[in-house]
Amino acid sequence: MKVLKGISAASGLAMGVACLYTSEIESTLPRYAVDEQGVPREVERLKAALERAQREMRSMIRVAESQFDKEAAGIFNTHLLILSDAMLFKKTAGFIETRKVNAEHAVADVFAEYIEKYKKEKGHFQELTHDFIDARDRILGGFGWDTGKFKCEVGEQRPVIVVAKRLTPSMVLNIPPKHVLAFVTEEGGFTSHATILARSYGVPIIFGVEAEKELDCGVEIIVDGSRGEIVVAPDEKTRVYFVRKIELLAKKKNVCAVNRDRFAHTRAGQRITLKVNISTPEELNMINGMPHDGIGLLRTEFLFKRRESPPSEEEQYRMYRDIFSAEAGPVTVRLLDLGSDKLPPFLTLPENINTDLELRGAMAVETFPEIYVTQARALLRAAADRNVRLLYPMVSDVNDLETFRSIVAKARNQMAKENAVLPTGRMQEGIMIETPAAVMLAGELMAAVDFVNIGSNDLLQYTLAASRGNMLSEKRYHILHPALLKLIEMVAREGRKAGREVCLCGEIASFEEFYPLFLQIGLKSFSVAVSKFNDIKCELIHVERSKDKQLLTGFYRTRSKEEADRYFHSMSLTIEKGFSGTK
Repeated sequence: MKVLKGISAASGLAMGVACLYTSEIESTLPRYAVDEQGVPREVERLKAALERAQREMRSMIRVAESQFDKEAAGIFNTHLLILSDAMLFKKTAGFIETRKVNAEHAVADVFAEYIEKYKKEKGHFQELTHDFIDARDRILGGFGWDTGKFKCEVGEQRPVIVVAKRLTPSMVLNIPPKHVLAFVTEEGGFTSHATILARSYGVPIIFGVEAEKELDCGVEIIVDGSRGEIVVAPDEKTRVYFVRKIELLAKKKNVCAVNRDRFAHTRAGQRITLKVNISTPEELNMINGMPHDGIGLLRTEFLFKRRESPPSEEEQYRMYRDIFSAEAGPVTVRLLDLGSDKLPPFLTLPENINTDLELRGAMAVETFPEIYVTQARALLRAAADRNVRLLYPMVSDVNDLETFRSIVAKARNQMAKENAVLPTGRMQEGIMIETPAAVMLAGELMAAVDFVNIGSNDLLQYTLAASRGNMLSEKRYHILHPALLKLIEMVAREGRKAGREVCLCGEIASFEEFYPLFLQIGLKSFSVAVSKFNDIKCELIHVERSKDKQLLTGFYRTRSKEEADRYFHSMSLTIEKGFSGTK
């Protein structure tokens, strides 16, 4: 028996045989020279392969829309944009013509430039390399090459634990959910498109493991998503232990099914506010019939990304109007949040600017004021007679808050002079607490606003000086670092004093095992990804807010990622033990 340690991207337990899913196209791809007369034929082959790839991608989009959430379709629409880019065809055809090589060779080399470029980036941009690999393989598949398959037949016959060097969105979609018990990969990230898709399978996901080196086809393994561990060839005692845990987890889910139509509450009956994060309008279709408390975070960046010019006020207005009309509960809409991983192509940036430190929040507003005025006008028009709350990103002090307010006031004044319809009364305003400075000034900030949202992703990276999505950081630091939880506890305490709602809406809100601690520090409001809503609601049903302060002090004593993992493992055993004794 051997235990491998990785990084958990989705919790849960799975036991089964490992099956390697591999793409050997990079080593077997044909590369040869062509003469002048052969160039036109290769260009035609390229054109035909691209057209086949585009047709297949459109088919995958339809499958994604019917089998997955709308976010999946959005991911594949992005891939379709890559495949349909006229510059891609022009550049690859030019490669064939100037270097006199076959079409497959040209495709591989052109994409190698994109892939290497994004590998040098950081955070979410680095994770986009997998999207370019996926698009490349889709084109190579258009030539008739097999770009991915299981190494052992069992993967095609029954559910297995899928082991791979990397996940790509197409790979996830190509494997039927009924055949997947878990995913284990070497490369990955919390926010990569492939991970987002894989999470919708509801199975554990672990990355950061030398998967192809350590695991063979057919070997029995246990995947513990909560601890980020893989047990290889478990002994009988270990097998019996995990079989029991898996049985308890199944019972837990049955209880959740009975409570499907109830709003979120704890085991003791405490009502919890549970909202959804919305990143694209298509996700609204997924929350129909879902007992949620409104949209806790509407990200507006989807309107600005991948555009050569900013969206007009009218375009934004129509989109916001449709979203607000579709949601019965309150909608918390965040103004454009710029950052290194979400910069629109149309922006011309000042030279030598650090987009993680010098183009966030109020500094972005002062750099591009007209973009924010236009957005504020569109939001004010769409919010008339709707329950809409404005949320300002990356606010570190009251001066930042006033910068955002001045933009909204300017939009209001312009519209009043034009006799435009404005929301009656004052709209509620809130801020994203995402820096240690905002935590230290939480009391002063809460006195000036109606509510706050905690953005744990940025708060973690600025607290630890460790960039998001960096593999070294993710291996060293637990995603719920004790320092991060202490900062969140401080904000929750100030919220109780000021009588303000404190809503946790960052990535850590998607991890079920953290909720006993969240309730312990006094959080009662959360906003999570649509795909995680039911899992979190289910977890809350089995959690009772403990008055035992040892629960919190025990976690604060952890000194490493490994100790934190062991802590959550022991805590999950305690909860399961309590659950197994219930009627």
